[in-house]
Amino acid sequence: MKKVVLKEEKSKKRAAFLLAVMAILVTIGVAVLVLTTRADKAAEQETKEMTERVNAHRDLAFANKWLGDEELVDRDEHYIRERLNELMESYQNRTATIRVNKKDRRVYHMEDLKETISFVCNEGGEESVYPVGREAALAKHIVGIDKDLSLKDQDDILSGKRQTQKVNITIRCESNQKEITTLVKKYSKKYDKAPKNATIKTRFDTPGSIRITKEKDGRMLDTTRIAKELTAYLDSNELENFSKNYQTTKVKASVKASYLRKINTLIGSYSTLFISTNTRGKNVKLAATRIDGKYLKPKERISFLEVLYDDSDGKSYGKSGGFLNNKVVQVEGGGICQVSTTAYDAFLLSGIIPVERYPHTCKVSYAKPGLDAALAVGVKDLVVENTLDCPILIRSRVKGNTLTVSVYSYKNAKKGYTYKMRTVSGEDSMTVDSFLDVYKGKTLVETKTLATDKYKKLRG
Repeated sequence: MKKVVLKEEKSKKRAAFLLAVMAILVTIGVAVLVLTTRADKAAEQETKEMTERVNAHRDLAFANKWLGDEELVDRDEHYIRERLNELMESYQNRTATIRVNKKDRRVYHMEDLKETISFVCNEGGEESVYPVGREAALAKHIVGIDKDLSLKDQDDILSGKRQTQKVNITIRCESNQKEITTLVKKYSKKYDKAPKNATIKTRFDTPGSIRITKEKDGRMLDTTRIAKELTAYLDSNELENFSKNYQTTKVKASVKASYLRKINTLIGSYSTLFISTNTRGKNVKLAATRIDGKYLKPKERISFLEVLYDDSDGKSYGKSGGFLNNKVVQVEGGGICQVSTTAYDAFLLSGIIPVERYPHTCKVSYAKPGLDAALAVGVKDLVVENTLDCPILIRSRVKGNTLTVSVYSYKNAKKGYTYKMRTVSGEDSMTVDSFLDVYKGKTLVETKTLATDKYKKLRG
């Protein structure tokens, strides 16, 4: 009986313990439920507040967006667009004022100069260009930067917990070089005036008869400087208007009448014969007119190839005989070597030894071997430097079948010296040495070696 009682008491105690445990669990569950509900409500409230904050900033730019020195934080599309339009208009309304000689004043607008003005949006080193008319698109882009991030990330940006991407908006101005070139060409055409050198004309049929035309100074405007300074301005972000004054400068003639008046003395002349009525003769006549009247200051050079082939006179040579591979062939300008040869001998008699001279391949009929001067485009030239202390004037004339090239200079240009050419042929008569003998009065004071020429036999 006692054992039955004890078992019942244990059962009652166990039931009471279980009941107590259940009560505790229920209490804990209720507490957890209450806490969870409160946390969910708090999280829901926080999310709601976060959403409200982010939504409130949806149409406003985040921080670190710069238009020049102005930060666009919390600015909407309308404001940013207006600021962009104002800035663009300020640049478009600039002017460039150019004055010449303080009188001629021209005002150019950016539209006249066709300047290109754009906004450049730099995001992390990557540039996007927005030309005129795209200000609204740029404003929308600025406001939309980082708006694709999560709600939490955007809220962290607003609270300063997260750094937003830095964006710089700048103005880019670019000059139109074609337009600037056109502009300065107009100024050059209007203000540049080339100087006119004094000229001299002689009459061969009347020795000593010389007519001199006085020189005229010119003017020049430094258009290179205008183009450089205007380009620098248009390629900069300068908001101030461009305003410059430029002056023309005097350009003096290089050949003055006072120089030419002293050129009154014939110092060397040489003549050769030719047939003037055929094509070759016409070529000789044309070449003679092209070298006639050339003026050389001391140390100045002249290339006969450049001068004799200068067709700015609108004329051209005909085809006539010339040497090729020891044969006579028809070439354009055949015969003009007679002009360079005649001039070569005239220079030697004047005491001037050309710095570049070549013989013909074969001997020519109009000059002694060793005293000819061949011309061949790109191969042979006669180049003369005025080695005298005073200027010289080259004259060439054709009278009948005679070509004469003469050199004029100052009265004492040769300083009392006279010059004579001399040649010595080798045993085969195809090798010729040429010399220039220098005399003082009748005394031979020096012999200058000119060249050793080797000619070839003409093939049928």
